[in-house]
Amino acid sequence: MVLEMASGFKIIRFSDSRFNEITVEVQFREEQIAQLNKDKGIDKIEIELFTEFVEENFSPCFALDEFMAALREAKDILKNS
Repeated sequence: MVLEMASGFKIIRFSDSRFNEITVEVQFREEQIAQLNKDKGIDKIEIELFTEFVEENFSPCFALDEFMAALREAKDILKNS
């Protein structure tokens, strides 16, 4: 499942072999910036923030409200997976 947001964020549900449960990746302008997982339970969702990007000049700068909206969407997708 892929959800593309008008703000430039993309939410992707996928299986990562590092985790037992399904995970959700958050991208901004095609760069992976975060990954959420629910291995410790639905009430203890963890987020991993990434600092190494494919594009050398990529700068993860965006409106806080848009980022929070993307995280809420990612959390909802993860909870319903």
